[in-house]
Amino acid sequence: MAALVLVNGKIVTVDEQFSIGQAVAIEGERITAVGEDAAVLARAAPDARVVDLGGRTVIPGLIDNHNHFVRATEHAEVRLDGVRTRAAALDLLARRAAGLGDGQWLLTLGGWHEEQWAGDRRELTLAELDAVAPGRPAFIQAQYDHASVNTAWLDAMNVPAPDGLRATGRVGGGLVALNRAAAGFPAGGTREAGVRAAMAYCNSLGLTTVFDPGGVGVSDAAYAAVQSMAGRGELTLRVLTTLGAEVDEPAGRFAEKVRASNPFQGDHWYDRIAVGEIYHAPFHWDHGGRPPAPAASDIAAATEILTTAAITGWPVQTHSVTTGGLALVLDAYGQADKLRPIRPLRWSVTHAEGITPEQIERARRLGVTVQLRSQSVIRDSRATVAPLKLLQDSGLTWGLGTDGTRAAQINPFISLWWAVTGRSLGGTQILDEPLTREEALIAHTRSNAQLVFRENYLGSIRPGLLADLLVLDRDYLTVPDDEIKDIRPSATIAGGTVVYGSL
Repeated sequence: MAALVLVNGKIVTVDEQFSIGQAVAIEGERITAVGEDAAVLARAAPDARVVDLGGRTVIPGLIDNHNHFVRATEHAEVRLDGVRTRAAALDLLARRAAGLGDGQWLLTLGGWHEEQWAGDRRELTLAELDAVAPGRPAFIQAQYDHASVNTAWLDAMNVPAPDGLRATGRVGGGLVALNRAAAGFPAGGTREAGVRAAMAYCNSLGLTTVFDPGGVGVSDAAYAAVQSMAGRGELTLRVLTTLGAEVDEPAGRFAEKVRASNPFQGDHWYDRIAVGEIYHAPFHWDHGGRPPAPAASDIAAATEILTTAAITGWPVQTHSVTTGGLALVLDAYGQADKLRPIRPLRWSVTHAEGITPEQIERARRLGVTVQLRSQSVIRDSRATVAPLKLLQDSGLTWGLGTDGTRAAQINPFISLWWAVTGRSLGGTQILDEPLTREEALIAHTRSNAQLVFRENYLGSIRPGLLADLLVLDRDYLTVPDDEIKDIRPSATIAGGTVVYGSL
């Protein structure tokens, strides 16, 4: 019998029929019934807690298929996801700085860009950051593009007085330089405190599951902290991870790691489910307009790794952005498929902005899945715009993610708004063919559950599935388009437990 029953609501199940119910019953960590109020109440235990939703909308917990969550646990930071003006950003930074303890730094490590602001889009200045965080080091990173710093940060990093950085307060150099700088910052607390803070932020946005594709420079200790907390039942966010290689790791050594380990050894809270997103960077690593140019030895190295993964039954996820890079990856996937069919392993390409109709068809025939990102929502550019409608109409399995936490924002309602309206936060129309609200929600729930091998547990509101639900502060299906990005959960439920807000 159900111990918790939510009634008098709009239960958007996101099942195969996209059916709508009035009530949902939960026993332990599972959903036991969905339907009309009377029928669901009949499943309630005598002492069940019955919550009147007052007509509020409930949707499945949202899943991000590309979220570098573990990296975000290593430093306490202020998130600027979705902040719409320069003044609002400075105000938020000032308020957070005032609440920091002794020795804590004011950090924002990506997830936003000045192009998301309306009006004044000037970069933050050294003088402004001196004012919002007097005497406290401040490092405010915009995406992987640049960072603005203050005098206290320059002093803490021992930047010499004649250095031009002291005049501009601007740190450039892209991904490598910015990650190198962040590696030297204080953690600002214990690792477990960092995990709790990062989970709380994700839960407050409506995220209940993230697929973390690894990334260069993330410490083993950071993963160990998350795994340890999972073992003690202390996670409020389901975290799925990958087996990835460092940029310069020899292919033979990484192939041996693949042979020596197995996927799916965890549980529903923490599990390692794929090889990737990096396994041999010279073969597949690319950016918009910059396809990879692997040597023959690099192609051979990637082939060794992919062959090993196929034979040993590992799913694979590959970072691939450009049309040329995707051609290389699909060629290599095709070779591996001859040794063992990869369709059951759901090998994927992640990002895939340059994918063509011919490549979509080739991927569909191989059983390759696609993980798209909403990164372009924070920039007024079509350079990283994913072909959502093309994939939606293809019959290929695909899902929606972000590529947060540094390269992109991670609020799933901003991603849903972007997919439905086609606009960037800065106001530019960057998608010619947006999705319907139903299509977008499926891509962030049920489709992503399939991409991470959890379709029998997550992604919709059905009896027998894990009770990951959001009670929303407004109706996703009927609010004006521009309000979708502003939706917040009144309550986030993971495994039948309220992990954010209240009922």
